[in-house]
Amino acid sequence: MAEDEAMRRMLRPYVLAAGEGEPAAAPEGSVMRVKASAESTDGGLGLLEGVDEPGFATPLHRHDVAELWYILDGHYDFYVAGEWVPADTGAVVYVPGGLPHGLRAGPDGGRKLTMMIPGGSEGFFRDVHRALEEDTATPETFRALGAEYGIELIGPLPES
Repeated sequence: MAEDEAMRRMLRPYVLAAGEGEPAAAPEGSVMRVKASAESTDGGLGLLEGVDEPGFATPLHRHDVAELWYILDGHYDFYVAGEWVPADTGAVVYVPGGLPHGLRAGPDGGRKLTMMIPGGSEGFFRDVHRALEEDTATPETFRALGAEYGIELIGPLPES
């Protein structure tokens, strides 16, 4: 019986309409929505839609979760394993888990989808949004949340 229930959960489709999704944010300012989560995909993946202002940048960091970005609009520069990689509208960038990486938006900002495989770490961005909304966001809060989700901050992105 438990196997049947697990199979039903795995085979259940998931649909989320445009404009829907839980609010989320990056500490550096990306405005995001959780489009799919570990809960909605039986752990398979997390998917975020993000809108970034010009010059938005993450710190150099690493985690065990693989990430894939699809650039919906704009230009981004990704720093991956010691080299800068440009990505324009329509590009896909994949970073296996464990590699140091970071990214920055171009002069016009941009919009992207971020997929995390497996799912779960999208919760970091949901929790960051919650801390910002509750006015409890501090660098220490962000570091603690990062540690909770297995994100190791390395430092600022190098100059390109």
